[in-house]
Amino acid sequence: MSNTALINEVEQLLSLLHGGLPAKLGGIPWASPVVSFGNPATSTVATLGLNPSNLEFMDAAGRRLVAPHHRFESLMSLGARSWGSLARGDVQRILQACEDYFFRNPYDQWFKRLDKVLVETGASYYTRLGDGACHLDLVPFATEAKWSALSPDQRARLIEIGVPSLARTLSASDVRVLVLNGSTVVREFARLVAPECLRSHIEPSWTLQDGRVQGVAHVGRVSEVGGIALRRELLVLGFNHNIQSSFGVTTQVVSNIAAWIGCQSAGVLA
Repeated sequence: MSNTALINEVEQLLSLLHGGLPAKLGGIPWASPVVSFGNPATSTVATLGLNPSNLEFMDAAGRRLVAPHHRFESLMSLGARSWGSLARGDVQRILQACEDYFFRNPYDQWFKRLDKVLVETGASYYTRLGDGACHLDLVPFATEAKWSALSPDQRARLIEIGVPSLARTLSASDVRVLVLNGSTVVREFARLVAPECLRSHIEPSWTLQDGRVQGVAHVGRVSEVGGIALRRELLVLGFNHNIQSSFGVTTQVVSNIAAWIGCQSAGVLA
């Protein structure tokens, strides 16, 4: 992906923010868009989530993160009055914060655990030298409330305005394997592709809570997302457990998921 393509993508997201629609749907009005966590241009693997956490922009008490602890740019950090008044250099700063995310002040409590499911692919968020991984979201805007606290209409509209950006980013990137993190992400992504694209099966080695929660794997190939054609076919791999929050996700289950992802993606990444 060229720097120009990513700059253009950030500018399109800024236009949405300036128009006020994300804020009307629960988005944090002063928080910059997050086109990616890491650099899609140097990543062959990407994980997919719902949307950036509010904790990427504020602490647990709701206080805005400021330098040197801030992770992404904001209207305040840019010294801007509105998203429509930014200079080209400001847009570059927003993009740079996304690309350098894992080398600034990443939210390791969330990403370190997810990085472990990628280990068998050879890719990692935390490297600048080849074999890179990045994280993308269905919605590139952080919301003040948690995703589950938003209304169904808010969630649907946010995905509607966010998915074109996801498709353009995937299409222009070097990503070949897309990993869906958790059942909610799998469900929402499945709505964006043809029904036959994702196949599901039980993975016994992922079972949790003494057999009470089954592990479910999802695998498929997609060449378009949300009706938008991609530049290449992607291998899509998903799992039903939310690695960060599912109760009882053991180290062994994470290791088993990682082994499955590595095995499935070996031919694609060779």
